[in-house]
Amino acid sequence: MENDTILKVYFAPQHFHHLIGLQKLKDINEVRKSQLNNTIRIFKNIMAQKITIDNLKGSKYFHDIESRLKHFKQINTIVEFERIIIDFDSSLINTVITADYILFKKSNDNMFLNLFLTSDAANNGFQIPRTFLPDPTDYYTYKQKELKILSITKVPSRTKHRK
Repeated sequence: MENDTILKVYFAPQHFHHLIGLQKLKDINEVRKSQLNNTIRIFKNIMAQKITIDNLKGSKYFHDIESRLKHFKQINTIVEFERIIIDFDSSLINTVITADYILFKKSNDNMFLNLFLTSDAANNGFQIPRTFLPDPTDYYTYKQKELKILSITKVPSRTKHRK
C-alpha cells in the first residue's frame, strides 16, 4: 500500500459459507449450519459437487445471494484489486459489519466489489476475508480512508485449499 503496509490475506474454507451468503438460504438444509453440518463440511460438499448451484437456486431466498455468486469469481483474482480501505469505520454508515480493511474494485458491470478483511491472530496476523458484498454504489467505501495498492503477490499455498 501507499503507506508501506504489508497485508497477508488467507482464504479460510470455514469462512466461504458467509462470504457467499449461504446463511441467508434458510430453506436449504444442505447449507444450514448445525452440529452435524459445520461450515467446513458444507465447503467440502460444495467442492465435491454434492451441493450445486442448482441446489441453491431452489431456495426462495436465492435472490439475496445471487449477486454475490455472480461476482464471487472476480475476487478469486485478488491481484486485480487496486484500492483498499484501511481502518474501516462502520459508524460512517448504517452497518453491523466489522472489518479492519476492505479490498475493493469495480466489476465489469460497474458493481463495487467489497471484500471485508479482519485480523486473525491465530494465523500469524493474516487478514481473513469475512464478508463479500457487491453493491451498485460506493456505500461501503464512501468517506472511508482509502489507499492505493502498490502491488499484490500471490504466494502458492502449502495445502490444497489454502490460497
